[in-house]
Amino acid sequence: MNPDDVAKVLTGNLIYKSIRNIFRRIFVNKITLLVPGLLSIVLLFVLHSAVVTVISSESIMQNFIITATIILLFFVELSVIWAGVIPISISILGLVLVFTGIALPFYGLNIPQEGKFKGIKVLITHESITQAADAYFFLGISMLCLSMIIAFRPRLLYTRNRPESIDSMWDSYQLWDYKQKSGSESIDSSLNNDYATQFVEPVIPIKDLMNEKEKYLLWRYEYVLAVIHNRHYLVGIHSVVPVSSIILRDNTGRMMGKSKYTGFFV
Repeated sequence: MNPDDVAKVLTGNLIYKSIRNIFRRIFVNKITLLVPGLLSIVLLFVLHSAVVTVISSESIMQNFIITATIILLFFVELSVIWAGVIPISISILGLVLVFTGIALPFYGLNIPQEGKFKGIKVLITHESITQAADAYFFLGISMLCLSMIIAFRPRLLYTRNRPESIDSMWDSYQLWDYKQKSGSESIDSSLNNDYATQFVEPVIPIKDLMNEKEKYLLWRYEYVLAVIHNRHYLVGIHSVVPVSSIILRDNTGRMMGKSKYTGFFV
């Protein structure tokens, strides 16, 4: 590669890393995305109320409102884009409805005064267009607010006596956190047990207490339930335990533990 190509590659890598670091810092503090999102929604209300006053004005003001709407909707979408498929899908529907509610009065002027719906003549007036625009706008705003609630405060949507999660049965067990590094593999844990730093017996990988079938099915587990020093612990599948530890099994001989994946086919 010639020096110019090398410089271009290095510049591209630098720009990519800079953008990645910016988004990483933003997503670490996700609450900072909520402020511009809420502020954008407030400004969208202002634009929607201003639409009525500029319907008959020059096109420059109309283009400004349309452009400002697109920019504000971008900030709203940016506030929930990290939250997953459901908030993104709901917010996209809200974006389309809000944009339609703001833009419809501008383009509704060119709609014929009469229309037909299932063979029935329907009069299309300025009032009917305004009512339709209001309905689109407020429905879209409600969907944007719903997507933000799902992204930032999903507990607001929980009902009383809500069924507990299937993984809640493991909340009463303490995690076994003995930290040890073996080569390049880091065994997950931290020294927060009362006696984690005072072993009087050797330790072995938890896998050494399993048979071949259990090792083969270990990919299904996130934690394994074991008795260590007469206490029950959830042990990471890459952790080490004292040699006297015992893996608990159910009546069928199946190893007990917290599943890594939930579903009917696991």
